[in-house]
Amino acid sequence: MSFNILNAPIIRYEGVSGTRVTASLPEVYAALMADAVTSFPALRPHQRHAWHAFLVQLGALVLHRSCIDKPFVEAAAWAHALHRLTDRFPQDEPWCLVVDDVTRPALLQPPTSSASRVADYKKAIETPDKLDMLRTSRNHDIKSSVATNGEVDDWLFALLTVQTMDGFEGAGNYGISRMNGGTGSRPAFSLAPFGGVGAHVRRDMVTLADRRADLLDKYPLSDTGHALLWTIPWDGTAGEALFPTSLDPFYIEICRRIRLQSDANGRLRGVRANSKQARIAAKELKGRTGDPWTPVNLKEGKSLTLPAGGFTYKRIRDYLTPGDYQQPILFTPTQDERSSDQEMRLVTRGMVRGQGKTAGYHERDIPIRRQLRRAFGSEAGLLTFGAIVDDRIKHVS
Repeated sequence: MSFNILNAPIIRYEGVSGTRVTASLPEVYAALMADAVTSFPALRPHQRHAWHAFLVQLGALVLHRSCIDKPFVEAAAWAHALHRLTDRFPQDEPWCLVVDDVTRPALLQPPTSSASRVADYKKAIETPDKLDMLRTSRNHDIKSSVATNGEVDDWLFALLTVQTMDGFEGAGNYGISRMNGGTGSRPAFSLAPFGGVGAHVRRDMVTLADRRADLLDKYPLSDTGHALLWTIPWDGTAGEALFPTSLDPFYIEICRRIRLQSDANGRLRGVRANSKQARIAAKELKGRTGDPWTPVNLKEGKSLTLPAGGFTYKRIRDYLTPGDYQQPILFTPTQDERSSDQEMRLVTRGMVRGQGKTAGYHERDIPIRRQLRRAFGSEAGLLTFGAIVDDRIKHVS
């Protein structure tokens, strides 16, 4: 076993003073809670939401399991709490990027039921960008398989992105449950405070933990369900699919059978195996899994799939319309945010995907004043806001 993110400094971040730090995951959490992180140098733009969602969902799970309402501020406390999430693995296998025994879990890599299953992993992955979800076969905007000197966190972010954001890529390569169909997307649509990366993570983490009961009430999830799905054996055979009713509201999923390996010099590579069906049997839900960042199209009964062109002003108006879309729980302002004089932001992120292709990554960041934030807290307020926007769109046209 190697590259244990609970104690190994493998994640690079830029501090507020401009210094570059290499830290373990608990140390990253401590820095984020102090809002002392300005960026993650290895994080590519399309990976931002995958990393943000992972930090928030994992952090909210820690808050819930630790029975606390405020995040830890010290790295040691984070390390202890994260270890407790997987205490049936005393050697921390679920937090190691490399575990040679395929019958044991590794970080975001499910175990198999027997050692003989190692023969399933036939497809080699030599670089982290080859592992990533971007389809770059024509080598136009972004070249493929060029990260030959990728660092450990390059592999971490690529693995996380493909496991929590990717869709259907042909037989044996099924997508995540938190999107509508194999060519859908898992967009981000939420409020965020002004500040650094940590301010956004902390706000979403605390708000998500507070609204756990809402998710249990509205979606077919379980308060005692599985949360870290890479800790469960998966041989890729038919009949192994997990059902939403067996999953925790904050579940972090995986959609592919992947294992990372390292040579004598610590150089990483990956291998991949196929599966007979998707890991989670949720096709009929059409992405309505309680993802806290994804709007749901109420008329069509499915989660938002971001179309070509991304977050245009007309589309954002549509996504804010009650009756047409159900806004995600992290979009609704908290009671404190409604009464605060501080400005916030509407943060939107999303990848436009297609059959075997990538059709563009989009972000939009819109300042939200106090009056408008109050409107976001009620259906009547959103309807009034929508009428104003419709009038302005008409004049612009």
